[in-house]
Amino acid sequence: MRTRRSLVVSAAATVLLGTVVTTAPPAQAAPALPTGFALIDTPTGQQAGDLTDAAYLPDGSALTAGRLGSVQLVPRGGQPVQIASLPVHTAGSLGLTGIAVAPDFTTSRTVYTTRALATSTSTQVFRLSKWRAEGVGAPTGLTDETPVLEFPVNADSKGIQDVVVDPGGDVLWVAVGDNATVQAPAGATKDNVDKYALRALDPAHPTGKVLRIGTDGKGRVDNPFYDPGAPTSWRSRNYTSGLRDPRIAVDPRGGVVVTDIGWAARSEANLAFPGQNLKWPCWEGTTRAPGYRDLPECANVANSAPISEATQGATDTLVGGVPYTGTSYPEIYRGLHFVANKSGHTLSTFAFDAGGKPTQAINAIASDIGDPVAVLTAPNGDVVLADSASSKLRRLSYKPANKAPFAAFTGTVTPDTKKISLDAGGSSDPDLDTLDYQWTFGDGTIGSGQVVEHTYSTGDAVTVSLTVSDAHGAVTNASQTFLPGEATPSLSLATADPNTVFSGGETVSVGVSSAEDPTDGPLTAKWRAERMRCPLSDTCEYTTLRTGTGPTFSFAFPNETDTRVVVIATAENSRGVITSQRYTVNPRTARLAVAGNRPARIKIGANESTNRLVTVNSPVQISAPPKSLDAANFVKWPDNQSTEPVRQVQMPVAGLTLRAEYQTPIQKRYADEAPIRTLMGAPVGLELIEGDGHWQQYASGRLYWTDQHGVKAVAGEILTKYVTLGAHAFLGSPSTDELVARAGNGRYNDFTGGPTTGAGSIYWTSSIGAMAIHGEIRAKWQATNGEAGSLGFPTTDQKGTPDGIGRYIHFMNNNASIYWTEATGAHFVMGSIWQKWRSLDWERFFGYPTTDETATPDGVGRYNHFSGNGSIYWSASTGAFEIHGSIRERYKAIGWQTGVGYPITDETWTPGNTGKYNHFRQGGFDHSIYWRAGTNVAWEVKGLIRLRWRDLGWQTSYLGFPISGEYNTPTGKRSDFQYGYITYNGSTGAIEDRRY
Repeated sequence: MRTRRSLVVSAAATVLLGTVVTTAPPAQAAPALPTGFALIDTPTGQQAGDLTDAAYLPDGSALTAGRLGSVQLVPRGGQPVQIASLPVHTAGSLGLTGIAVAPDFTTSRTVYTTRALATSTSTQVFRLSKWRAEGVGAPTGLTDETPVLEFPVNADSKGIQDVVVDPGGDVLWVAVGDNATVQAPAGATKDNVDKYALRALDPAHPTGKVLRIGTDGKGRVDNPFYDPGAPTSWRSRNYTSGLRDPRIAVDPRGGVVVTDIGWAARSEANLAFPGQNLKWPCWEGTTRAPGYRDLPECANVANSAPISEATQGATDTLVGGVPYTGTSYPEIYRGLHFVANKSGHTLSTFAFDAGGKPTQAINAIASDIGDPVAVLTAPNGDVVLADSASSKLRRLSYKPANKAPFAAFTGTVTPDTKKISLDAGGSSDPDLDTLDYQWTFGDGTIGSGQVVEHTYSTGDAVTVSLTVSDAHGAVTNASQTFLPGEATPSLSLATADPNTVFSGGETVSVGVSSAEDPTDGPLTAKWRAERMRCPLSDTCEYTTLRTGTGPTFSFAFPNETDTRVVVIATAENSRGVITSQRYTVNPRTARLAVAGNRPARIKIGANESTNRLVTVNSPVQISAPPKSLDAANFVKWPDNQSTEPVRQVQMPVAGLTLRAEYQTPIQKRYADEAPIRTLMGAPVGLELIEGDGHWQQYASGRLYWTDQHGVKAVAGEILTKYVTLGAHAFLGSPSTDELVARAGNGRYNDFTGGPTTGAGSIYWTSSIGAMAIHGEIRAKWQATNGEAGSLGFPTTDQKGTPDGIGRYIHFMNNNASIYWTEATGAHFVMGSIWQKWRSLDWERFFGYPTTDETATPDGVGRYNHFSGNGSIYWSASTGAFEIHGSIRERYKAIGWQTGVGYPITDETWTPGNTGKYNHFRQGGFDHSIYWRAGTNVAWEVKGLIRLRWRDLGWQTSYLGFPISGEYNTPTGKRSDFQYGYITYNGSTGAIEDRRY
């Protein structure tokens, strides 16, 4: 299917572009269009539902393609006629999918088609074919097929979809789908997705690609993977990879837009850059594709984000991408790209600037427009939808900008029969609309049509009037006087050969060979030179260049492009009868081809194609944008070494090819800095666009560029670690060069962060090697002063814990680690507390730290709390011990270390496993907290009361386990136990134990 502008229509073509409609076909709702717009419909001759593509011919007529193989000619002012029925294989969505016309069709008669067909009863292939159109003028058939590309069919969808001919005519752009089987994304797994789609990632296969080839099928020598030893290999033909179901739009100002119909979540619009990979089937838009994302082939595949994306419905399609470069639409639409959704029945726009940055997301502007399968540009610049539902070409026209037509006609009288033959062929419409012709013959009768004849009953003078109207109802009139019984005056011109062409500023001279009237004798000629400027894909401008009277007439041909001059000579007799002759003066043209060494939207004149025919001697202003579409910077024009991006040339007769030189930031740094060249070595392969920027591989390192951080280098063991982890797909692009660490003679790079990591770093020391740290663990580490702090350098990469819940890194100093979970955040554990936690089998027993190692309020000790309802406390005199569960809850309730001091044991089972306890030390006294099995509370036993209980045998004594904490009495302190109590008398110091 075609999704691009017309590249071949003559600027001077007056074309049948249909009739205005206010409603779509009866089965659909009326179109909802922006204010002032209307759809103008032209039948295509295809069956409803069968239309797949269309292409305009130089005379403004069109060829249309139907999936079942029909090729129809839609002539100017006539009904469609089938000129070919091509053999096709029509399983699924396959068939005749695309048609394109060579820019030099007038002389070469070349047409291209894309289709699936059977070459035997068991073999089907996709084929791009080159045809010769039969006939003279309007094509009457297609013959002399030459296969240009051919490869086997794998599945019945997403095959060879689209072909576009570059404006110069020597390059073909071909869009090929992944040709994998279609399945519902719901329930997709790595085990049931069609792995044939993975071929889209491989430049050595044709599927899932934009191919760029010559008309002979060979790869272009400047293609990214071109191999002079194998010019017909798929690598040599490949331009862009990683596509699912693409369509192409070649922007005549520079750049190639590729729309890609999504599967599970997103359809997208991309700029196609040489050698780049758009990452289907691992990604679609900015989301990972179900099933495929879990395949090893998609592990650490960095995405190439689209310039715009749309949410993908179950049956949605996204086609188009053609830019609007005309001037009829309101200013807000100029320069926008148009895309359509067949199943959504919508027309949308999106935009990006000359540096390739998105400036407007896909936004619907019209709905209920039918089932568009392709988007084209009409000869007058309007956007055209190929609607398969109605099988019509639907032109989006803006009525307020409509220009009135120009009415003119000639008449020839046959005196013997009093018949006048009238021809309105001199009429035209600046908008290239279809014209309606209505005649008033001056005798009370009327007629219609461009060419008519009328016979009068008398020879009396009559005034014949012509009314021409366009599709929007704009009307212009013209009138002439005739004497049906008298021969009209004769007028013949002396002109150059009709094939003579003129350069800008060259003198054009014409004269009268004869101007006679049968009654009056010689007549005086009047002259008018009408300038008709019809820019490609825009409306025409008509102005009077010069007028004159006499036997000769001359003028200078205009110094501008897209202009021809129509010289109109008239002679009038004494009875008011006028005769006229027309002579069309055509320009001498030469080809101007301007391009960047990188894809760039170079401005020619107001907004013209960068590869086109230009009037010789005319001045042309050329503006190279400061940045190419892939963010390279303008450097110079190599032909004159000028560093000024704007230049003006006078078009030479031999033609002119110019190249704007752009240099990426990576290339510039490599060229400017000798130490970088020494560090990196020679470049390897292409500079690639992935993730958040660009990167270039070198023999000994990589250079990365991002808009935020500029060009940064990665090399050595840090690079090795970076690549092992997945490079920028995992950790993002570097945000620094390799820098000297603040301690230990180490080195490091910081990184922007990948989809799952957050900002990161890789640190290296000679004793440890290179280790990666990122996300919240890195932020926590940096809060401790990083490598210069108490933790020192990382000694491991960030790793997952065995339970799959957390992440951790170990560090060089003080036996330190930082552990993270989503629930707890990141916290560090170090020193004796770390050793104790390790002895308890890390997080398996105690959970994850919920605090950093923290000083106790008394300044004596340190502690960490953990998610498993536990804590480890340390002091210099006691060491590190753990507390957890009910004992910890009681410890907390009585004020942590202020209640009973620091633990001097871990939580320990009592003999017989009837309970648990911790002993504590506070000042000169030891205390304990005991928990009895079967209960959910623990109690402290302190000081002298604890000593008596210990002497009695702890919980094995007749008292059993404590059932209260120590509390005050009128005389001192008391603790209660299961079967008795112990008291302390503060006045006497007496300790007593007794039963209840």
